[in-house]
Amino acid sequence: MATTELQKQVGQLFAVGFHGQTPSPEIKTLIHDYHVGGIVLFSRNFQTASQLQDLTLALQNEARSAGHARPLFIGIDQENGLVTRISPPIAPQVPGPMALGATHDPELAYEAGKATGEVLNFFGVNMNYAPVCDINSEPLNPVIGVRSPGDDPEFVGRFASATARGLRERKIVPSVKHFPGHGDTAVDSHYGLPVIPKTRDQLERCELIPFRRAVAEQVETVMTAHISLPSIDPMYPATLSPKALGILRNDMSYDGMVITDCLEMDGIRATFGTEQGSVLALQAGSDSIMICHTFEVQVGSIKKVCDAVQSGAIEPSRLADACRRVANVKDKFLTWEDALRQQNLEELDALNRRILPICEEAYGRSVTLVRDTASILPLSKTANIILLFPGDKTPAGGAVDGEGMGRQGSYEATAYLDALRRHNPSISELKYAEAGLSDDELSLITSADAVIFVSANARESPYQESLGKLLPSNARSLVAIAACNPYDFLEVPEVQTYLATYEPTVEAFSVAADIIFGAKTAQGSLPVVLSDPEKADMHVVRFDALKDVDSIVSVWKEALPTYILPADDLRSLITDGKNAHHFVARVGSELVGFCLAYTNAHGGPKPVHIAVLAVAPKYQGQGIGTALLTETRSYFRTQFDINQLKLGSSFPRFWPGIPRELPETVQDFFVHRGFRLSPPGARSVDLYQDIRNFQAPEKYITRAEKGGFRFAPLRPVDYEACLGWVEAYVTLHPKDYPDCVMTAFDSQGQQVGWTLMLPPIPTLKKVWAFPQICGPQTGLIGCVGIDASHRKSGIGLAMICHAINNMKQRGIEGVFVDWVALDGWYEQVGFKTWRSYRPGEI
Repeated sequence: MATTELQKQVGQLFAVGFHGQTPSPEIKTLIHDYHVGGIVLFSRNFQTASQLQDLTLALQNEARSAGHARPLFIGIDQENGLVTRISPPIAPQVPGPMALGATHDPELAYEAGKATGEVLNFFGVNMNYAPVCDINSEPLNPVIGVRSPGDDPEFVGRFASATARGLRERKIVPSVKHFPGHGDTAVDSHYGLPVIPKTRDQLERCELIPFRRAVAEQVETVMTAHISLPSIDPMYPATLSPKALGILRNDMSYDGMVITDCLEMDGIRATFGTEQGSVLALQAGSDSIMICHTFEVQVGSIKKVCDAVQSGAIEPSRLADACRRVANVKDKFLTWEDALRQQNLEELDALNRRILPICEEAYGRSVTLVRDTASILPLSKTANIILLFPGDKTPAGGAVDGEGMGRQGSYEATAYLDALRRHNPSISELKYAEAGLSDDELSLITSADAVIFVSANARESPYQESLGKLLPSNARSLVAIAACNPYDFLEVPEVQTYLATYEPTVEAFSVAADIIFGAKTAQGSLPVVLSDPEKADMHVVRFDALKDVDSIVSVWKEALPTYILPADDLRSLITDGKNAHHFVARVGSELVGFCLAYTNAHGGPKPVHIAVLAVAPKYQGQGIGTALLTETRSYFRTQFDINQLKLGSSFPRFWPGIPRELPETVQDFFVHRGFRLSPPGARSVDLYQDIRNFQAPEKYITRAEKGGFRFAPLRPVDYEACLGWVEAYVTLHPKDYPDCVMTAFDSQGQQVGWTLMLPPIPTLKKVWAFPQICGPQTGLIGCVGIDASHRKSGIGLAMICHAINNMKQRGIEGVFVDWVALDGWYEQVGFKTWRSYRPGEI
């Protein structure tokens, strides 16, 4: 039997739902006896603004009186659009993800995120199970659809990121979902377990892209998907799979909070069971277990996890990590002062008035006139018009009501009819259903001047689809409105006038009505099945040294004008080395961009470095850099089973990261594609010093001499003894390269320190790209090493001084030191920063 303390510790890892509009006896038990960490609210829990406000405050008071150290997470699915829990008249309707996608303006998504955050914050809700990062790449997807911004991974990432940023600014915890991607399935996980047979490479090219961006931007929480990925894990669905969550935890290095989707959905309940699923989810790497409906199952799941902890099935470190992550997010966003503060309900009207213009602007810019090939718009305000509205069994998906109990969407036509009658008061309405139209109804349609036909997810509804295909040959003028998924008649050209609203909200439909009658001009454009003619002729292929190198040199000069290298030296750097794995992008036959990548020069392929990514300026912003990265990463995955790449270069050496002098948009480019950059203040620099007037600080020379150390260039007789330090020295045998290594010897004559001190010879230029940019007589100090037993004895700086003096005597005028992380060490002998960088990895 679990101890009370363990039960409370485990309880913090659960987010639970309940029934009722005040705290039920069951939820009070879960808060007091089990210390559950979070509450999930649904539309069933409130009908009015005051009810919702009173409920969240009551729940937090229960937690405070129960002795909780931190407030409850109170979360809700406020994705907006199709999935909206707090809806009018309580708060304005905010456009959903695909409606926002149709504006093609992520800043509107950011403003919508802020507006949503203000509403949630007002009502004491502190977590939103949004934004959706799923890509709606399957038009028949019954569970995602318009809940996704679109069908392009980069596009979805931009909008999800903007929405999360808006929520965060209003102190609402965002949760991107559903990892690793629920978009490419025709099964609703509320009612079954979808199977996505994609390989890891295919997932990386699509589903994982928005999540990588979110993780790189340090999103606070990620929600899992109940989907089967047999190519990743043939045994467990993603929510329960250490392999699937390992992509997030290990490959993406995500240390934030992972939340499961509700384990009472049939994707888990009907396969492994909710209680056992709770144990498996925690073992796999989730930190918060969501169970939304049944008290007995909630209690049973907490006890099952406690038993697993006590038996050792869940390791103490796994429990500790989960508790730490939950606590970290709470500490970042929640305080008891905020949790127990109730906003003045009279301020809600002012809040709603502040939000409404943003919603109206977004709706006005989202509704899309897909085509009007018959040029029948605008319709007459006096014409005889019939509205055809779907009457029953409208496919909506389990997420709409949140119950997953099979309730179909149901939309009352009156408000939609009223929106049309503002322009033409004589419009009449016919509801259509599975039975089809009667002869009398069909006669009314054929005699009408125009028919406005509304569909909602018609591709999942045979009766809607068949009527939509029948009408073009029976109506004088036909206007079709896809009131949810835009796919309904997208590929039916016979439907010549076709609008998409992306959600069955009156607010979106009202804009469509304005467009139909000429009061507004349609501004939205489809965020799905997009074709970009500028990308059509672009292709990425492996680098061909015989025909590509001169073109790369030309693109380099255009794209990197502050890093111009002699053409012959650049050719040598690009073509030399068996560890080079480059890709080039062409538009037609023209080389327009390149990615230089290198595996480890010695031994196995790891690590992989992306040394240079460049696109000709006139081709930037067209997805070419993204395509180069995609193909480069795919190559290393499929050829070497390597998923992680670093920004920077080993040998040959270009930059040790992204040059900070470049516009911030360059850093953003990599973050938005999932690269995790070093903290802004982390040090990674190249150094330079003009040594023509160098004077060694006497204190370093004297200290080393007193310690019995002497310094001299490496001689052939001492060569073998230095090879244990750095492999770069292998090619620098002193009989061929005299005066290229400065060596420190202790009082017994043993080698205890080494540094390269290369003059500007071909060997330097073949390995280090940039010293020569500082001047024609620039050498390099690098690969500095001190024997572990002699560190902190003062010989390092003395050795550098001896190396500089030696180089100065040989006529070298400047010294370059590359890829330095030590803060201020080289600066003690006169070096200054030449360039600074942000390393990163993916």
